[in-house]
Amino acid sequence: MNQFEQFLGKVCDGCRLCRYARDNPATMIGKIMAWHGKWCPAWKAQQEIERERQQEAKRMSNSRKGLRKKR
Repeated sequence: MNQFEQFLGKVCDGCRLCRYARDNPATMIGKIMAWHGKWCPAWKAQQEIERERQQEAKRMSNSRKGLRKKR
């Protein structure tokens, strides 16, 4: 992900409307923003940032489990 995409993702991540839509996908706003996200580069970049966060959290969780097993 290049710096411009990271910038767009951070803008979307901080947007109150986008955050509401992500937290409440079943609402009308959530559905409209999900449709909007099919072509919005900021929404796509934010989704990529979120995927990376989840992968990092999973990686950290797995490394902690590995440390517990060695004891």
